[in-house]
Amino acid sequence: MRIIVVIGLVAAAILAGCSSAREMARMNTYNFEGEPVEFEGESFRVYRHKSEQSLMVSPVAATQAAPKFVTPLTFDQKLRSTAERYLRDGGERECVVGVARPLGNEVYEFPYKCK
Repeated sequence: MRIIVVIGLVAAAILAGCSSAREMARMNTYNFEGEPVEFEGESFRVYRHKSEQSLMVSPVAATQAAPKFVTPLTFDQKLRSTAERYLRDGGERECVVGVARPLGNEVYEFPYKCK
């Protein structure tokens, strides 16, 4: 019985490692030069995919605290809003940003479609 448990734990660890390798490989499909985007006092870096309509967004640093009268956004909302701002500032006005997919530690991928 113990051998079955050990084999199950090893298999789970291997599968977890594979998913990390997949996310790392996916991150390498993006342009290496990201563009800085400021949103609500925080700095983010946005990377455009080389061939697909998706963006990779990661936080850089907090530059100032949000005013106390403003309800702070969640981390996911900030990343999504940053992706939307990046597209809007780049002249792509009628775009819909999809659901976030985690790629690494505080690095998320957002597919998008523009009209």
